[in-house]
Amino acid sequence: MLRWRGFGHRISARVRTSRGIKKHWAAQQLHSIHERRSVMTEPSAPTVAAPAEPTTTRGADKRGADKRRVDPARLRRLLMWALAMGGIIGLGLILWHRVPLHTRMIWQTYRTTLFSGAPVLAIGDSITFQAAPSHLCGAKVVNAGIPGDQIDDLLARAPMFSRLATPRQVVVAIGVNDARTGHMDIATWTAKYRTLLGYFPQSGLVLVEINPVDLSHPGYLPVHDRDFIASQNAAIRALARETGARVVTAPAISPTMDGLHPDKTGVALWQERLAGVACAG
Repeated sequence: MLRWRGFGHRISARVRTSRGIKKHWAAQQLHSIHERRSVMTEPSAPTVAAPAEPTTTRGADKRGADKRRVDPARLRRLLMWALAMGGIIGLGLILWHRVPLHTRMIWQTYRTTLFSGAPVLAIGDSITFQAAPSHLCGAKVVNAGIPGDQIDDLLARAPMFSRLATPRQVVVAIGVNDARTGHMDIATWTAKYRTLLGYFPQSGLVLVEINPVDLSHPGYLPVHDRDFIASQNAAIRALARETGARVVTAPAISPTMDGLHPDKTGVALWQERLAGVACAG
């Protein structure tokens, strides 16, 4: 009986010891949980964001640097192109100025006739070149007068003029250079004038008689046949009747600067007589 009682005490002691160990372990676990919770709920230190890089400014600076940086190959190509164009233009100018002035003036009249679209064409010699107005009856005029021209020169260019444009009105003022010493006969001259008019069948024709030369002018060189000029003017009037053209008759006296070419007053009178006939009716 005593032995059993002692055994019971030992079991009770062990049970108490086991319970104490369990309580101690539970307390440790609870303490550990509390510590973890306190760490988790503890406020974290504020995070300071790193300053953002000014990407826009840096990107703009980079693009500006790229623009300022010139590609050497591209620069060489541009320089070569500029040199080539400069050489072509320079060569063109040199060649252009080597062409006789008379020829350059002819080319310019062709170009103007083609691109201006002017409804009036004035063909003739230096007097036409000097006196033809820029406008006639309110319409723009192509001044195709070439100094030194004769009837043969106009005949040579008439086919080109007729192909380039069909003007509403053609003013023909030619003949004084054909009246120089050694001139052709009047029948030949008249036939050539008639052929010239035939190149403009759809245009209204205005024929200008030849002004008289001033033999008394100190600067005049007596190289024109006045009687031949009178015959030319008679032929012009006859051709006007034949073709239905209008005629600007020559004055008895024309103010000149050298006995042949009209001065400022003479130009004004020439234009006034032309407008009076061309714009009538």
